[in-house]
Amino acid sequence: MKSTSLNFSVILPVYKGDNANFLDEALESLAQQTRPANEIVVLQDGPITKALEKVLEAWQKKLPNLNWQELEKNQGLSAALNAGIKAAKYPWLARMDADDICEPTRFEKQLAYLQQHSEIDILGAWITEFETDIRQPSAIRKLPETHAEIMRYARWRCPFNHMTVMYKKVALENLGYYKNYGAVGDDYELWARFLMNGYQAANIQESLVWARTGKDFFSHRRRGIQYFKNEVREINDLYRLGLLNPVHYLFHFTVKALVRLSPPAMVRLIYKGIRKTS
Repeated sequence: MKSTSLNFSVILPVYKGDNANFLDEALESLAQQTRPANEIVVLQDGPITKALEKVLEAWQKKLPNLNWQELEKNQGLSAALNAGIKAAKYPWLARMDADDICEPTRFEKQLAYLQQHSEIDILGAWITEFETDIRQPSAIRKLPETHAEIMRYARWRCPFNHMTVMYKKVALENLGYYKNYGAVGDDYELWARFLMNGYQAANIQESLVWARTGKDFFSHRRRGIQYFKNEVREINDLYRLGLLNPVHYLFHFTVKALVRLSPPAMVRLIYKGIRKTS
């Protein structure tokens, strides 16, 4: 079986707060793939700006595989992802955010890995982070490769870079899709369900996506008491699933409290401190 026989859809949510130039770069990186997606599901989460609409209209003319879906009202990332997953036509799904840039060989390499490891149900990769200039990366988020290593790592930290994952649509259907915790990510608990239900995982030991971490990354959207409460709900579910023991739970609770309730400058220092640079 050739890797090209693994047909897949990209799920890319867009909302009014996204940057039109960044979205254009994201779609350009999809267009330049050495192994293009069979389908690109752009899920519009509520009304968007005219600038974003123009970008999507332009790419819809250039990419015949672009499937533009719309939610009438903004429902948040988890709901948008779930709607995109349901709309997708193919058995494998790939995640992508509206401000990410994929390496040209991202999907070629991921599909080749899946061809060689047919037992895998979810596959991620490393990311290279940058603030404003892709030529000046700030860090690389490296993650373990094998399922056993990922299981151990997941008890302490999120085991996948969300924007890099490819996963089986049927697995998401069986597990019940994303839950909405009112947080920016809402993905950690889903990874726990994959791992605690016997689905096999891996991470390619290479950076395949460029991810922006500018000043907005450390803004009020990722801070505050309500955000912290939402994340505690997720931690509680990680505990109930059996991924965390009491020691792990205390670790997560303490770290989340520090990150979500501290001033932005301190958050930046904490975040940089836990990233592994190249």
